[in-house]
Amino acid sequence: MFTLVLGVTASILGFGVLNYSPAASRHHGSAGAAACTLTGTSVGASLTLTGSGYAANTSYAAAFQWPNGTAGTLAGNSDSNGYITVLTFAYWSGTYHASVFTTGRNAQLMASCSTTIP
Repeated sequence: MFTLVLGVTASILGFGVLNYSPAASRHHGSAGAAACTLTGTSVGASLTLTGSGYAANTSYAAAFQWPNGTAGTLAGNSDSNGYITVLTFAYWSGTYHASVFTTGRNAQLMASCSTTIP
């Protein structure tokens, strides 16, 4: 799993092709329509990315930047209504940033959001 996270992160940053969808997929959501919200309450608690306006039943990549300077990517799938939820944890105090990208060749940024954990 650690290798996948680093590989996907490198791909999003332009070092390769972002692809962890075994079949080609069409993304009918648009970056203008998609939105995300990142919420968390305290260090050690859940950090939740939610969003709407995504293509139904589609795989996405949620790229996170943590306050300690590291980054990682988690997979997220939209439901039949185009809603996405990705769960992780807030391990440090500070500002967390998340960006949601399409998967496959020519990954596109769909939405970005952030939150600060005290």
